[in-house]
Amino acid sequence: MGCLIELFLFISEMRTKKKPIRTVEVKPDRDTTITLTLSEREESKSGYTWKTYLVQGWQEDGKWKRRKFKKLRDADAFIDQKQVELKNAAGAKHFLTTHLTEEQAREAEDAFYRLGDRYDLREAVDFFLAHYCNPDFKIAMKDAKNRFLGAKENVIRPRSIRQLDSTLTRFEKFVENRHVHEVTSADIERFLKSIRAKDGVNRASKKTWNNYRADLSSFFSWCCDGVNGWIGSNPVKRVAHYTPKQIREDRSSEEPEILTTKVAEKLMSYVADYSDGKMVRYFALALFAGIRPGPEGELAKLATHPDRDKLIDLKRGVITIPAKVSKVREKREILIRPNLKAWLQKSSSEILPTNHDRMIKKIRKDNSLSHDVLRHSFISYHVAAFRSIGEAALEGGNSESIIKKHYLNLASVSEGQLFWGIIPGGQPKEDAHEMRVA
Repeated sequence: MGCLIELFLFISEMRTKKKPIRTVEVKPDRDTTITLTLSEREESKSGYTWKTYLVQGWQEDGKWKRRKFKKLRDADAFIDQKQVELKNAAGAKHFLTTHLTEEQAREAEDAFYRLGDRYDLREAVDFFLAHYCNPDFKIAMKDAKNRFLGAKENVIRPRSIRQLDSTLTRFEKFVENRHVHEVTSADIERFLKSIRAKDGVNRASKKTWNNYRADLSSFFSWCCDGVNGWIGSNPVKRVAHYTPKQIREDRSSEEPEILTTKVAEKLMSYVADYSDGKMVRYFALALFAGIRPGPEGELAKLATHPDRDKLIDLKRGVITIPAKVSKVREKREILIRPNLKAWLQKSSSEILPTNHDRMIKKIRKDNSLSHDVLRHSFISYHVAAFRSIGEAALEGGNSESIIKKHYLNLASVSEGQLFWGIIPGGQPKEDAHEMRVA
């Protein structure tokens, strides 16, 4: 019985062993070689399983030693320290002719041992000289950011100022308000890799990477120009950016998010009850006309246009988006279908009433609306109900190729009919032909 138990324990131990993930040879002198190994193991107890890292391969007082660590970085650091100890213990010395003082030689030796076999000393020095300078004037990220934004006022659009402020504030916190001259390309790359998508889990898109990179590049370029001279070079230049082709390929793998017909109906019912329906016209135009939202988007420009009442022509059943209002700088017309007309007539409030920004933010939050989900829904249900990519492109202000690639077959014909039948306080209509015209 005892032999069986020992055999079982031996097999269990063997199962936990894995091929060493790191092997280091230490030569204290010409005739001695000590091999340190780092292995990853899985251990379990009471139904729980976890990883450990075992370092072994040296002797102390004639006995073989080993040490276990919970974290890989601690095991790596221990190996580096043990190499130094083993070499020092052996008292290995070499006599060389050098111009270095004794203190300088010991400092160089210490740097070499601290780098271990992971980095070359020359490479470390080259990296340091390329990324670090010690200027006469030092400034923290926060202070430099404020000066930069102040210099950009009345030079670029307020929206661009807000975007730069958002990016730089986020980066400032990421590097813990470090001095500008201490920021490296590696810091910027780690920051860009830390940015998440809207779901908070997946990495952000390649387009988002480029946008953040461009904001940081603009800031650091300003910091190293002739007027400031706070840094010698722009660290962002050494950080990769994605090409337009890579961004297109990245986008082609994404499917636009749209609202289901039930969620769309629930949203409009919520908006109708919220604050006496003051935001009905805004959300109806965004959802059933596909007009681009946002503080400086098409919908905001249309709402404040001096000819707004002519542009939103309920009698003719057409909304005209002038070239100056359109994002793509091209005039387009959108049909006012019966359900949109009913929603526009339901409220007499302004499209953007007082405190509209606060109300829009709350409605979007309460209904979990992403930035373009209303417009995506408009185009998808337009194609589904009316089966015309060309009409959807003309009214949506997109190319037919974009409509075909991203929006075709996201919804069925019956779902499209239900969407265009969502009316105030009534049951959705299902006659798609009737919904084609006002």
